[in-house]
Amino acid sequence: MEEKPMIHVAAAVVRRGGRYLLTRRPDGSHQGGFWEFPGGKLEEGETAAEALVREGREELGVELRVGPLVRRFTHRYPERDVDLWFFEAEFADGTPRPIEVAELGWFGPSEMAALPILPADLVVVEELSRREAGGGAR
Repeated sequence: MEEKPMIHVAAAVVRRGGRYLLTRRPDGSHQGGFWEFPGGKLEEGETAAEALVREGREELGVELRVGPLVRRFTHRYPERDVDLWFFEAEFADGTPRPIEVAELGWFGPSEMAALPILPADLVVVEELSRREAGGGAR
């Protein structure tokens, strides 16, 4: 059986009020049109937090301050496995703008249910929805 490649990805869970920052993948890219938490692949020798800071600059033009790890898990796509690291994060400097993403927006967990969310990110969206429903939102 052929082994699928493992891709390591860091993502930022940036909260403002009761809403979270999501970005939409450009049409024509892998999983184009889907919404996700901002971030990207780790490069050789990078930690997940370092990758997230770099991706914040490249994709959104902001300096991210990376906080605690929210969740880490592996998501299996048919063609690859993805090792995902979701961190709480905030803006240290700058205002986000769509540089390497199609668009960005701020959404509450209930609003996210109406969006085409990247399958790997659904675990975190569902967790945020449970927090909101249970009054346990941070």
